Amino acid sequence: MKLSTLLGGIGFQDQKYSRDPEILRIVHDSRLVQQGDLFCCIPGLLYDGHEFALDAVKAGAAAVVAEKPLNIEVPLIETTSSRKSLALLSSFHAGNPSRDLEVVGVTGTNGKTSVVHLLQQILRHAGHEVESSGTLTGERTTPEAPDLQNRLSQWRDRGVDSAVMEVSSHALSQHRVDGTEFSAVAFTNLSRDHLDYHESMEEYFKAKERLFEQSFSSKAVVVVGQEAGDRIANTSQKNGLEVVEVNVDNASSMGSWHGQSLKIPFEAEFMAVNTLVAAELALLLNVPPSKIASGVSQLQAVPGRFEILKGESSPAIVIDYAHTPEALKATLKSARALKEKGRVLVVFGCGGGRDQGKRPLMGQMADVGADFSVVTSDNPRGESPMSIIDEIVSGMSTGNHIVEEDRKEAIKIALMNSQPEDVIVVAGKGHETTQEIAGEFFDFDDKEISKSLIFELFEDEV
Repeated sequence: MKLSTLLGGIGFQDQKYSRDPEILRIVHDSRLVQQGDLFCCIPGLLYDGHEFALDAVKAGAAAVVAEKPLNIEVPLIETTSSRKSLALLSSFHAGNPSRDLEVVGVTGTNGKTSVVHLLQQILRHAGHEVESSGTLTGERTTPEAPDLQNRLSQWRDRGVDSAVMEVSSHALSQHRVDGTEFSAVAFTNLSRDHLDYHESMEEYFKAKERLFEQSFSSKAVVVVGQEAGDRIANTSQKNGLEVVEVNVDNASSMGSWHGQSLKIPFEAEFMAVNTLVAAELALLLNVPPSKIASGVSQLQAVPGRFEILKGESSPAIVIDYAHTPEALKATLKSARALKEKGRVLVVFGCGGGRDQGKRPLMGQMADVGADFSVVTSDNPRGESPMSIIDEIVSGMSTGNHIVEEDRKEAIKIALMNSQPEDVIVVAGKGHETTQEIAGEFFDFDDKEISKSLIFELFEDEV
């Protein structure tokens, strides 16, 4: 695609250059530049892409997008936002693939992954060719714009008709999904997370709110009955979107749904909410209610989201990704509802290099929601595991907890201190199969470790 065609496609017709090179790719990492690429200079948290423009040109960049003048020998496209231009250029260069697909975007602090994978299952049951993107499919919850648009383009070319994706607050604030046209969008909830990046809950909310503009979609499913959800619903309506509301207080007790009986095959209350969001999204995509109800009855558990392991004589273990205070609170509440009697035990920690302020809050939620807690290591990354644990414990007051840095030993301690009627929640890592410690990745799967310990201690096959 010629540079002039590419720029004209995103409304930059007024910029004229002495050369009109063929643009083969859109890139933002100077280390990846090849002959014929268009390099976008992105100001980042650690590095500024403008500092690497000359390196990009030397590596073969045919043109450069920047937010300030640069002394380079290839066409320079000046813009007020390199990130926004990166996204729009990527979409147009890939052929605006979202226009040829039913794309659904799901945002919220908790529940994104579950809604995406539940909707994928419902759509496949209804005969759609579906792909998904999110926490379970890539390094980032939402890919950078060139990767996202190329992925959508590849799916379209393979005959996929629907794409369901998680849209993170980072992606929205960094314009990664700009230029993507969504058939429908959804909001699950908002609670404390990522304040190391957003700095305040209001900034975090504003990032999520961006998805509910007409430039992205005309239809939205919003979980209401909470302040953030009520605000999103109101914003969406003011922006002219068709809004379907899912009330968090009625989800687990609703009767008929669009003339159908929904048999939700999950124990957790929050999974009932996620299932209803997925069902309403499918309805907005014109899937018949009867097909949706049939698909819901056959839903399979989402990896690492309230997965229950239960042997004949061992306590039940719930594997869950809960890594925010509100998610841990909801998971412990649902775990307690599993048994009429028995205690709830929890094994959990907090990730390193992330919002430190939520650590004592996680401790508070464990204090209130569990009868006994084993505080352990999660993914400490570059931090001291014990320093993280100390911050968690600072929020705990009951004394019904112990500390064990080794995560496998922590799970074992919980099992050894339990009875068959108890429920043990192993929280924080969910589907993950590695543990990151001091920059190294070690094999660690909460589900597999728990199964092996159940067999070791109780000789139960799970």
